[in-house]
Amino acid sequence: MSKKILVQFDGSNFYNKVKKSVLGIHLTNFNYAGLVQSITQEKSSKTIYYVGEIKKYLGNKKSEILYANQQSLFSHLRKQNIKVKLGYLLMSDGKYHEKGVDVQIAVDIVRGAIKDEYDICYLISSDTDLLPAIQTAKDEKKKIVYVGFEKFTSRALSKNCSSYLILKKSQILAFNK
Repeated sequence: MSKKILVQFDGSNFYNKVKKSVLGIHLTNFNYAGLVQSITQEKSSKTIYYVGEIKKYLGNKKSEILYANQQSLFSHLRKQNIKVKLGYLLMSDGKYHEKGVDVQIAVDIVRGAIKDEYDICYLISSDTDLLPAIQTAKDEKKKIVYVGFEKFTSRALSKNCSSYLILKKSQILAFNK
């Protein structure tokens, strides 16, 4: 019997780690489905990409460009059968902070575990705020696999998840279109 698999991309976390690992990479044309298949070793999985939504402000050229790029990314993800779940961006002290994304990831980990929506969850995030949700899923006999990055590995997640995989620069480059 095939296993039910959930793959969760913490979008901004993934973006920032990839940008630090592989200089000059553009993720708007990235083969996310190919990466997912190489990680899970399975043909099908439910994959969700979580990210703060960029708002377009009329007259603000930068926001219009960022918005257009994000919409292009969403279209690209959906073509690869990846669901997009949005949080929001909050401006404080002149900087944007992503809000609501970690909570959505945590809720999906817990709800999915309790409702038996997956057997294995591959978590592509280094956010230790997710540890209570991970523990709840493990208590429900679910396997949580932390997917980290070479040089940017979370010791807390690798210790507290059922197992872990570390993405190497070469793996990321293999799915860069």
